[in-house]
Amino acid sequence: MPGNLKTKKVFLTGGAQGLGKSYVDGFLAEGATVVFGDINGTVGAATEKEFAEKYGKHKVKFIKFDVTDGPKFEVVVVAVEVVVKCMCFQFHTSQTGVVRGTFLAYKHMRKDKGGKGGRIINISSGFGLENALLVPVYCGTKHAIRAFTSSLALAPDVKQLGIEFGVVCPGPTDTDLLRHLDHTKVRHAHLITPDKLAALMSPVDRIRCGLMKLVHLEEMNGAVLYVDRNEMNFYKMEKVNLGENWPRQD
Repeated sequence: MPGNLKTKKVFLTGGAQGLGKSYVDGFLAEGATVVFGDINGTVGAATEKEFAEKYGKHKVKFIKFDVTDGPKFEVVVVAVEVVVKCMCFQFHTSQTGVVRGTFLAYKHMRKDKGGKGGRIINISSGFGLENALLVPVYCGTKHAIRAFTSSLALAPDVKQLGIEFGVVCPGPTDTDLLRHLDHTKVRHAHLITPDKLAALMSPVDRIRCGLMKLVHLEEMNGAVLYVDRNEMNFYKMEKVNLGENWPRQD
């Protein structure tokens, strides 16, 4: 890895629309064979048809399933070399789906158990690197995904098993999710006006470029990539000692 993506099999969750669809398109454009899942069967089937016409029926397949359905999740993860998991707002779906999918991929990829090795990339968020007043629950799930994936990357046997772990943390992105923001899920929504939001949002293609940058790294394990409209840089989290007094006295 990375090698030529024309020889790779890729599986993505949440690939029917938005950023997930863009990721599917990115892998297909580079010649990978892609299986993608989503809970929305109607949109997923339409996306499969669109990409089959563009890249060929043999290159793309959609499977409708819920990431909380363990047995079906396992069936679709078998025999792939890159797994990308995209989850959204729901706390249970986001965390449980990512953890389950990661361990299923790990189980089938590890070389000591007959697998071929591979890369597991989880999608966190820029809010997985900082605190967020507006979306505390969403922020909590994204911190969990980032920390979970980065912790797995610390294992001393990752090279022996042939598995690498990476994280993409997109900034606000121009998708339907943000364009039609559900204000019942946003605290203090009055603080962010539509013009402020528009000024922050990155084009979908920009975030896809970040994912492909991660995929093409010669060594990816432990990489955490933040991407927004102005920046595409790697980050690490550090414990900072603020001393014994609070609030901090500067």
